[in-house]
Amino acid sequence: MKRLRIISPAKVNLRLDILKKRQDGYHELRTIFQKISLHDTLFFTLREEKGVWIQTNHPDLPTGRSNLVFKAAHSILKRSNYKGGVLIQIKKRIPVGAGLGGGSSNAATTLYALNQMLEMGLTQEELMEIGIKIGADVPFFLYKGGAAIGSGIGERLEKIELPLLFYVLIYPNFEVSSRWAYQNFLLTKKEFHFNLHQLLTNPQRISSFLWNDLEEVVSHRYQEIAMMKELLLSVGALGSLMSGSGPTVFGIFSSEEASKKAKQKIKTKVKERGWEIFHAHGLV
Repeated sequence: MKRLRIISPAKVNLRLDILKKRQDGYHELRTIFQKISLHDTLFFTLREEKGVWIQTNHPDLPTGRSNLVFKAAHSILKRSNYKGGVLIQIKKRIPVGAGLGGGSSNAATTLYALNQMLEMGLTQEELMEIGIKIGADVPFFLYKGGAAIGSGIGERLEKIELPLLFYVLIYPNFEVSSRWAYQNFLLTKKEFHFNLHQLLTNPQRISSFLWNDLEEVVSHRYQEIAMMKELLLSVGALGSLMSGSGPTVFGIFSSEEASKKAKQKIKTKVKERGWEIFHAHGLV
């Protein structure tokens, strides 16, 4: 039986502006995505028996039809001539429900892997069309390149080049529902008077430009957001922001040395609170 092992990266949102509520219930947004080196590992094995089997090392991750990986595998198998099924083993490192896109990344990796293993010949655009029906962030993880400006619900992507950025991320060990965060966000009219590309040239400029419309909603309910930001800024982060719908908060550093030193300084304090801490760099 064919086997394949693929890395599935996390993402951060360096900016997230919510522009309006759409008729389909989604929100129109503009965001800057960056893939980072924090990743899960997925193993795929084709089987003769029909079906989708998921195994994982994460005790709280569902393995049935609600799992985005299951949905992705089911979508591809339905389109293929393959009469058998697939076993997918997910080794999780990306926290679940953390605003880092782990589920979407895993789903995108599944679409890519099965397209390859079953020799279906679907293009990137075709895979992205399947992916958007599974989750708004899935197309980004199928997109070639480490960073992009996302618009629409995140599916319209424009590739951008970013300088090498280093991150320290803190996850406070609880999940935040994306649906809840968006439902509780109050829209206000916005004017944009800046050139995105001019602001993405170095870590200092990027740090001054960080923004997330959902941060106020989530931090109002969870005071840990402000505490994590303050902690990262106290050890030299150029800027700090909550990623996506949270609750993970990241700090940006311009060098690997500075980011590793910062992580070391706050590691004990973070673990005493029962939180998790990660070091990562941006992918290109």
